[in-house]
Amino acid sequence: MKKAFSIAVSLVFAAAGITGCGATNLSGGVTPADSAVLSGTVKTGGSTSVEKVMTALIYQYQDENSEVSVNYEMNGSGDGIKNTISGLYEIGHSSRELKTDGTEDGLDAVAYAIDGIALVVNKANAVNGLTTEQVRDIYIGKIENWSEVGGEDALITVVTREASSGTRSAFAEIVGLEKADDPETSIVPNATTCDSTGAIQTAVTQNANAIGYMSFSDADEANIKILAYNGIECSEASLKDGGYTLKREFYLITKTGATLSPAAQSFVDFVLSAEGQEIVAANKLLPID
Repeated sequence: MKKAFSIAVSLVFAAAGITGCGATNLSGGVTPADSAVLSGTVKTGGSTSVEKVMTALIYQYQDENSEVSVNYEMNGSGDGIKNTISGLYEIGHSSRELKTDGTEDGLDAVAYAIDGIALVVNKANAVNGLTTEQVRDIYIGKIENWSEVGGEDALITVVTREASSGTRSAFAEIVGLEKADDPETSIVPNATTCDSTGAIQTAVTQNANAIGYMSFSDADEANIKILAYNGIECSEASLKDGGYTLKREFYLITKTGATLSPAAQSFVDFVLSAEGQEIVAANKLLPID
């Protein structure tokens, strides 16, 4: 089930009178000629993978300010992008890049965090790591038993995200799945499909033979095991030095050339500020240099 989440946040500027606001500026803010109290509601939504860091960003924004509400609906990157195109959202959240096939033209994306995609299995699983080829073969059904990759004699339960998921899109691209010109790279049709990062973790926790993939920043290692990928453990250090290659960026999405409301622009500026990037780093993500 898609999840909606609304957090009230605010931004107050101490003196009087904003006279106007420029066009969308994802890399830097609008600097008003005069200051004024900002107010209003900023509608945002999309990726569920960004929930942890985005919640932290919104809460901090709220702690410091009081009259801007930022509504964040968690419904997947695809819906975040689609609803930004339609104008329902001022800001979309995506855990994948924009498509280049023309269907997502007219949008701007700015990265604000780098996240690992963790391969996760049940804590009882004896397997500690997989290669790209092994992961691909599991997801297309060429490898069906854990014994084929050093585990117990048990059938593998493949767990994946829904088609609109940005995590699924990034995972498939890196591993070599779901290529448009190669039907043999399709994910097995009997895979268990989950509609959120949390649902992936729950599915793996409850099934000793399951494998899934999810945002590293959300992975709770008290309940699941994170596998090494091509011999490299997923960690903040391996993401930073480039050793762990199963990773993607988190993006803020807006319409190209659109004018954000002062409240929306101020929130974008906060996310990209030094303070916002400190919150990113505190949530097992790499800030954007």
